[in-house]
Amino acid sequence: MIKHTLTAISIGFFIFILYMMQYTGAFKSVTVGLDTRGPYTLIYKEHTGAYHQIVSTIQEVETWAKENKLKCRLSFGEYFDNPDMVEEGRLKSRGGCLADPLAPEEKNILSKLILPKDFKTDTILETKAVVALFSGTPGIGPMKVYPKAEEFIQNGKLKKKGSVIEIYEVFDNKSMNTTYLWPVEN
Repeated sequence: MIKHTLTAISIGFFIFILYMMQYTGAFKSVTVGLDTRGPYTLIYKEHTGAYHQIVSTIQEVETWAKENKLKCRLSFGEYFDNPDMVEEGRLKSRGGCLADPLAPEEKNILSKLILPKDFKTDTILETKAVVALFSGTPGIGPMKVYPKAEEFIQNGKLKKKGSVIEIYEVFDNKSMNTTYLWPVEN
């Protein structure tokens, strides 16, 4: 009886693990290449602390943007520190929305708005970057995407020049794309 119970629990646990891997995109491929990206106009709020806790910061900016007639079709997180070298509570990042590159009128709308306290804007100029595309959840990006991009950078003898930017495009509750950008020197 105990043997059957343990077998059932083990099978259930295995199925749950497979489901989670499928759900997060662990079986999905990562495409990595070199491209020119930008310019991007950012609306953001700074964040200090664990990177996985930036979601509420991004959502706060998204909510404000949508209330002010900005689509906020693309949100982003920019991560400045290496979590292997910086204490989790001191990690610096910023998160928010990109003024939609497909809707140039958004820059005009943004220029007329008064930003809330702690919100800022910035422009990232056009730059050469290692670009990784992934349709799984960004939460597994550090384990799945980052190693492939690092390998591409090393194999190409490229030199990073700045922080990594993750651009999130959510299609519905079940699908999204994340574009990872590592600016590199020309």
